[in-house]
Amino acid sequence: MIGQLVGQYRITEKLGEGGMGAVYKAIDTMIGREVAIKMLRPEIARNPDLVQRFRAEATTVARLNHSGIATLYNFTQEGEDFFMVMEYVPGRTLEEVERERGALPWQIAVPLFEKILDAIQPAHELGILHRDIKPANIMLTTWGAIKVLDFGIARLEGAARMTREGSMVGTIEYIAPERVKGKESDARSDIYSLGVVLFEMLSGRLPFQCDSEWELMRCHLQEPLPSFRDIHVDVPQGIENLVRRSSAKSPDERFSSCDEFVEALRTASGNLVFGKKAIIELVGAHTVRQLGTAGHVTPAGGSDHGMGRVSGPGDAIPSEPAREMVSEWDQKSAPAYKLDWTLAASYVRRHWKLASVLAVILSIGAGLLIGVAARHESQPDAAIVPGHTRPVAPSLVSPSAASSAVVQPPSSPAAATSEQPISAQEGVGQPMIFSSAQEGKKHAPRKKQDDLHSESLKALNQ
Repeated sequence: MIGQLVGQYRITEKLGEGGMGAVYKAIDTMIGREVAIKMLRPEIARNPDLVQRFRAEATTVARLNHSGIATLYNFTQEGEDFFMVMEYVPGRTLEEVERERGALPWQIAVPLFEKILDAIQPAHELGILHRDIKPANIMLTTWGAIKVLDFGIARLEGAARMTREGSMVGTIEYIAPERVKGKESDARSDIYSLGVVLFEMLSGRLPFQCDSEWELMRCHLQEPLPSFRDIHVDVPQGIENLVRRSSAKSPDERFSSCDEFVEALRTASGNLVFGKKAIIELVGAHTVRQLGTAGHVTPAGGSDHGMGRVSGPGDAIPSEPAREMVSEWDQKSAPAYKLDWTLAASYVRRHWKLASVLAVILSIGAGLLIGVAARHESQPDAAIVPGHTRPVAPSLVSPSAASSAVVQPPSSPAAATSEQPISAQEGVGQPMIFSSAQEGKKHAPRKKQDDLHSESLKALNQ
């Protein structure tokens, strides 16, 4: 597949494989945009009814326009194969982050989870259900955002979806009880799966750890989630109550929407906010440098040159664990940057007044240098006697040297003969000339220097 053209998309690498099929990274040859292409499994592609349902739902999902949902660009066919063309989202999945870090402090997990709820709510308002919410379908991007992947796919497949051989629809570890029973589901089924995801973020483990899929399904139907206290996890009781409500066995006892869930969490947590820098820290500086940001930029004047930033008061991180995490990222994980001349030119254009002032200051400096050079040129060469050295200025020699150096008065005959060399360190590499002729002209170079300085000030005022 690598190098193959699928319509106008050239496949460049394989990103992974899931229940729907293999996922590839590709380039749109018409506009140069990076995309992700999912090739449907042959058993799905050979089912005309399933393909038609998939196409109809893809049309609906393509209308979703939300920063937290990966966009579906196209649904195309190449021979007997069907492909989904989607937004390419560089970053790390929540599953990968959990595998590396384990349980997240509740001060981090709760505001991060609220971003996930905010991303899913618009789809629910359009009647689109995810039906396969799990950490592997939640991406923390390299520019500090949250993206929910694979929206609508589980709904399209219905009972035909096989996430692993011999299992039932969906991902069993996160599936709602009504879906285990084969009943029709709604937004509250996604709420149940979200509750399981939050439990896993807070505890670093799944609520039900069973030896068989049958036992796992029985737990979803009958067993309440374990208490955080019983598994030695420090979570406020108010937040634990909300996790339990979201994962209630009856849909009527759960939150009716993601918005309701968010409001309850914000009240219980004290309106904690998780900023862009903290998300990028979870992604990791190495991943950001390796994958880039796929052209995304940070809002409020930021850019994708670098690791993102907290863009304003709304992105502040009030909790101490989150603040420490961001500080650690700032000190240890920030990448080295090279000068971007395009960015520098843009900066000069936007700050031309400052650039003009700097140019005038440089002109003044150049004028001062010219004055110093003129002063040296005006000094007579007659004081330099071949075969003799020059006297040393007492202020330019060490104390020991000064005690032995004798500077003769101008009227003394020794003034023309008793000179001594100045070392590069003492005289800064330049000959110092002392003569009676120089004494009479010591104020002349000063006048030239003042005139140049005056001219520079006039240029500045103009």
